[in-house]
Amino acid sequence: MSKLKLIIEREFIAKVRNKSFIVMTFLSPLIMVGMGFLVYFLMKKNNEKVKEIVYIDNSGLFSKEDFKDSKTVHYLDFTSKGIEDTKKKVEQGNYYGALIIPKQDSLELLAKSIEFYSKDSPGMSVMNALENKIETKIRNQKLNDFGIDINKINASRIQSDIKMYNFSGEESSKLINGLKIGVGAIAGYFLMMFVMIYGTSVMRSVIEEKTSRIIEVIVSSVKPFQLMLGKIIGNASAGLLQFFIWGILIFILGTLLTSLLGINMAEMQTANLSAEQLETAKNVAGGDKMQVLIQEVLRLPL
Repeated sequence: MSKLKLIIEREFIAKVRNKSFIVMTFLSPLIMVGMGFLVYFLMKKNNEKVKEIVYIDNSGLFSKEDFKDSKTVHYLDFTSKGIEDTKKKVEQGNYYGALIIPKQDSLELLAKSIEFYSKDSPGMSVMNALENKIETKIRNQKLNDFGIDINKINASRIQSDIKMYNFSGEESSKLINGLKIGVGAIAGYFLMMFVMIYGTSVMRSVIEEKTSRIIEVIVSSVKPFQLMLGKIIGNASAGLLQFFIWGILIFILGTLLTSLLGINMAEMQTANLSAEQLETAKNVAGGDKMQVLIQEVLRLPL
């Protein structure tokens, strides 16, 4: 046992004193935190920029009410200017893009013939918003053609909220399955990285000792099983220490940067969420539901 302890200490100290280990221990958290804040600022900058989209409605189906301005997108009606003139103005000016709605004999053809022109590739969020507007308008028009009252359809929509309990009477959360998937995915990723990085380190250590033929001297006094076990435990201990330091440094750096730059963490976490997802998050964030969610987290299998 004393020989195994000496091997573990030797491998641990050799790994910790390695220059690459020291550099990566302190550099990796800086890179991770820096990348996170860089993505946040780029997204925030993109969301703050007002986009002007011009549209031509030759179908006569849409109105200004269908293209309401938002905080980041403004719509301009260029129907009277014509398609070619509008394309030139968009190409030469600072407009985000041009939406061309042609005149068609049927709503099905109209849905497949709408075009969008822009100098650069448009963002997915902008295109999704435009497609939702168009699909909603065409669907409502189709319902009107069928003689179906849209107001009655909207009034008939009722959301149900099924409460979940186990057989002991404790309430559970609907998010627990997604939480389990997320925890499993993160744990699997870290396990894979741990095996790849520190498994390679053990292999490199064995190759070095075999190349220098020092392993013949070591094996003469230590069993091969003890030698390999000591290398694995020593490198694994160094890896766990590195992960622990990463967690502390990321938390400290994140806290300092958010306080110094005045960033709201709730805003940062919901920057990519849609309106429906934000509404769901608000509902889950209620006092009772949050307490249930915390209980589910504590009951996760370890």
